[in-house]
Amino acid sequence: MTTRHSRLLTYGLAGLVVLLASGCSHWIELNDQATPPTPSQATIASDLRVPLLLETVHITQNGAPLATPPALERQVLGALETTQLFSQHFQSGYAQPEPNQAHVTIRLSMDNHVEPHAGETAFRGFVIGASMFLLAPVISLDYDYGTEMALEVERWDGQTKQYTASSSGTAHYYLFGASPHVIEELKGQVTDTCLTSLLDQLVRDHTFYLADSSSQSESAIRTVSVGTRRPIADAHPVSTNTPASSP
Repeated sequence: MTTRHSRLLTYGLAGLVVLLASGCSHWIELNDQATPPTPSQATIASDLRVPLLLETVHITQNGAPLATPPALERQVLGALETTQLFSQHFQSGYAQPEPNQAHVTIRLSMDNHVEPHAGETAFRGFVIGASMFLLAPVISLDYDYGTEMALEVERWDGQTKQYTASSSGTAHYYLFGASPHVIEELKGQVTDTCLTSLLDQLVRDHTFYLADSSSQSESAIRTVSVGTRRPIADAHPVSTNTPASSP
């Protein structure tokens, strides 16, 4: 083996050691923070709450329609339940509110935007390979993901309100660090940020969704606190496959 080949092998092994030590690290940056600084809170009479029906969740990605994962529907329904704004929570296809029962119907649409930077990643991968992996801990790769959500809420009497929210972010990672976990973590944070913003707007309009808001009084015996929580920093979409049951 020539001295030149020995030197290249040494550099390659050194680069591989560095790669194994630090090349799998990653970090996520959210570009938009859709959630207000202070989550909305309120106290309402519990007997004025009405049931909620999650009717539809429509998704498009880069303009193409996608099938809605049942896990996402459960995630949305679970987020709505945490507000405690509604007395019961139903999902289309399962148990439904009683006939002629006053309830609120919710329809959610999501327009996702994905940019894996395939061409840029291929070029940077070539450069890293040409350097015998010595540049692996220095050159990062990117994956962009964003979503725009629109929430339509219809009351039992036909009145409607619409809310919108958007968020996006970038997952930065080093070579061999592009595991599904990194991408799902980014998607989870972006989705959770948007959902929290939508629900915050919903809670701010809480009197619009009470059965008879004019009859609410401070002397109500049974009350409940409604509100939203800050998005979870490392939130992930639900991945279980068990159908959700309605209360």
